[in-house]
Amino acid sequence: MSGANFKGRLLRLCQKELKETIRDRRTIVTLLLMPLLVYPIMSMALNRFLLSSGGIDEGFTVCVNSELESEILDQWLSNPNSAPPKPVADSSGNELAKFRVAVIQDVSPEEVVARNDADVGLELTNIETGRPTATFYAYRGDSVSQAARRILVERLQWLKLAEAELLLTATVPEYRTPLLVKAEDVGTLEENSLLATIVPLVLVLMTITGAVYPAIDLTAGERERGTMEAVMASPVPRGYVLFSKYTAVVAVALLTAIANLLAMFTTLWAGGLLNLLTGGDAFPWLTILQMFGLLVLFSGFFSAVLLSLTSFAKSFKEAQAYLIPVMLLSLTPAMLSLMPGITLSGALTILPLINIVLLARDMLSGTVDPNNAFVAVVSTCAYATAALSVAARLFGSDAVTRTSEKSIGSLLKRPRDPSPRPTPQAAALMLALLVPVYFLVSNGLMRFIKASQDTNVETTLFLNAIALISTFGLLPTLAAWLARNRFKTTFRLQPSGILSIIGAILLGLGAWTLAHEAFLIAESLGVGGLSDQQIAGAEATVAKMRQTSPLLLIAVFALTPAVIEELCFRGYLFSAIRGAASPLRTVLITALLFGLFHVLTGSALLIERFVPSTLMGLIIGWVAYRTGSVYPGIVIHFVHNGLLNTVLYYQDQLGFLGAGFDDQTHLPPHWLAIAAVLVLVGAGLVWVSSRNRAETSAMPSENPAPPTNDSEIA
Repeated sequence: MSGANFKGRLLRLCQKELKETIRDRRTIVTLLLMPLLVYPIMSMALNRFLLSSGGIDEGFTVCVNSELESEILDQWLSNPNSAPPKPVADSSGNELAKFRVAVIQDVSPEEVVARNDADVGLELTNIETGRPTATFYAYRGDSVSQAARRILVERLQWLKLAEAELLLTATVPEYRTPLLVKAEDVGTLEENSLLATIVPLVLVLMTITGAVYPAIDLTAGERERGTMEAVMASPVPRGYVLFSKYTAVVAVALLTAIANLLAMFTTLWAGGLLNLLTGGDAFPWLTILQMFGLLVLFSGFFSAVLLSLTSFAKSFKEAQAYLIPVMLLSLTPAMLSLMPGITLSGALTILPLINIVLLARDMLSGTVDPNNAFVAVVSTCAYATAALSVAARLFGSDAVTRTSEKSIGSLLKRPRDPSPRPTPQAAALMLALLVPVYFLVSNGLMRFIKASQDTNVETTLFLNAIALISTFGLLPTLAAWLARNRFKTTFRLQPSGILSIIGAILLGLGAWTLAHEAFLIAESLGVGGLSDQQIAGAEATVAKMRQTSPLLLIAVFALTPAVIEELCFRGYLFSAIRGAASPLRTVLITALLFGLFHVLTGSALLIERFVPSTLMGLIIGWVAYRTGSVYPGIVIHFVHNGLLNTVLYYQDQLGFLGAGFDDQTHLPPHWLAIAAVLVLVGAGLVWVSSRNRAETSAMPSENPAPPTNDSEIA
């Protein structure tokens, strides 16, 4: 059957699942009625909270019984001696504690405060004696009223002390005050931090609510009703059926997100609270689009998580029992974002849910860090892919039965029979684990190196090698062992022939020029680029590396990455993706992943490494496909890295030859010509050595990829 017919049937299947979901009354309640009812009530409650806390009022209200008392109080508050030397102020330069005096003649101040019509009541007695007595009334248990009275009393205490000190100084000239008090502001003011955190938190939680019911109904619900058989009997692969259900859940979650997003911002705008969130009264269309982009990402992630849990539930009630703990656990990291001092940095950038909430808060506050934002987005995408791969594995042959035999424990159970290669779902799950593990290991290594000031260069290099082996080496190996994949075919350990090895050496000797020119072209187009500080740091690093043995440098920066990274990308991942994709797509996907992981280095985002690393990934990927082996790719990787590190180490001795390797200018034409000849000859040798080699015989496939003309990437 043609691919067009499959795509048409997949589209119709997605439309069917979406229509059935939207027609359900419970979906309509979640989608429309909840936003229409919840947000006006929340707006009124928020208005009441801000009014009672003085957040949007003119300040605290003080009631008195006469104009004379009002004038005396104004005189006291306006006296410079009645306040600390440097009063605390907000971003506008106004004092945070402001007071508005109201004269009420018919009712005593005590009764006014008792009715909660004013924050503080003032009663002055003995005014005629020149030493009046001020009695302040506050409402018992009301924190705002109590705080207002405390501030008034403190100010008058300042006034008393200042007046007494002036009188004592005039009487006793040699008097010196025993204490000088100063008040200074420190730190950075976080404007609207509470509201900017509450808004994305509510939006995320409402998006979760919108995705819960469709996920249960389209999996466990259909299994319980017995309607899954008709869906599975359709002439499309099982993966398409799962994808259609995933599409329906994501669509409903997105519709819920849109409804909640517009309802919330419209309510804030109508209630006059929008300026507290965005700093202006204009409707923030750009902010809404940014928030919507994050909600799209989060909807895809959480919908996959929900489907992975509901795919093996035997009934609707059982699925609900699985999801209730998930919902409760989701509240814990989400509520962490409300705590002061919590920022999107470090391990929080890879913590699911909280990273999206914190990123949305930073967007509203205009304080987004590109590095942390990139890590948060990439990690969330990885988690979504992993969750969907788990759902695909659970959504297996028993999907049509009413009592699924699958369970969470089946994910960790090793299969009975070995398989020649990992499945794409297993590879996606491994990649999802690789992202946070690599991030934590690389950042932990950097923190350890900074904390250990006495750590020598050799120890630092050793730790770098251990970090690489423990992530890109250990995780794929454990994944292959757990799935009982044959190591020879999984990591593509077939021999490749002497001609391909010679060709790989030539490619490694010439490909660095292509990577160098690609880096400069990308920099001219605005993709990355090294700053002066980064260049100075790189030069300092090279200077330190020259203090150790060149063999150690080759082992750490050439041999270890060549073996470990190639076994991961052109071994495990290449064999897994090749089972479900064409050669061209396999090479492209592995090259993009190779470039992406070279961007994620430690706590810095090295975007300038993406283009040259991806280009090298394309070259090595083509060689890996043509030869059916991982060994030529290891040779190319080793020769490329070893050449660069050797020349940088002996740059002073090589003179003009070494200058071209780190100079941020285009290489001389004769260098490019020589490199081009090496690349062409190397590619020709690889072609000749592999023209009679059939990849399918070297790496058997349980699920062969769709028929594809191999010449499309040859």
